[in-house]
Amino acid sequence: MYSFSDGGTPPTMYLTLPADNREYPRLREFVDRACQQAGCSPGQRTRVQLVVEELFSNTVKYGRREAVPASVSISVDFAGEHPMTVHYEDDAPQHDAFGQDETEQELKLSITSRRVGGLGIVLVRELGREVSYSWSGGKNRVTFSVAADTPLPRRPQT
Repeated sequence: MYSFSDGGTPPTMYLTLPADNREYPRLREFVDRACQQAGCSPGQRTRVQLVVEELFSNTVKYGRREAVPASVSISVDFAGEHPMTVHYEDDAPQHDAFGQDETEQELKLSITSRRVGGLGIVLVRELGREVSYSWSGGKNRVTFSVAADTPLPRRPQT
């Protein structure tokens, strides 16, 4: 479940769960409560949900060690420069998907012409602010913030 820390206002929120498809409802509820705590707009809430669900989806798909699902921990703090900062970590095998830059040419290709994979990380980079990845203590760690004035991504003009 999620819990609140004892110090500071507003308090940091925490959630730990197995990387299992059946956990999506708890994940969504946690993100909704965190966004409510931060006073996020509906657009910000959608962006946070998309980023966290993309990270979680990747952990579910690729994070198993043998038959054991990875463990995921998420904390959200509200004390920084932005309305909220999300810290996502899993104990899946090390994988820095953020180190694989998409070229501008690759991003212009149609979905059927692109190589498989990589679009989710583009989504995370576009929707999150100050996105960072690290490997520490046997865990993949992704941190991102949501800016108060983050506009919704615009659709490319055709």
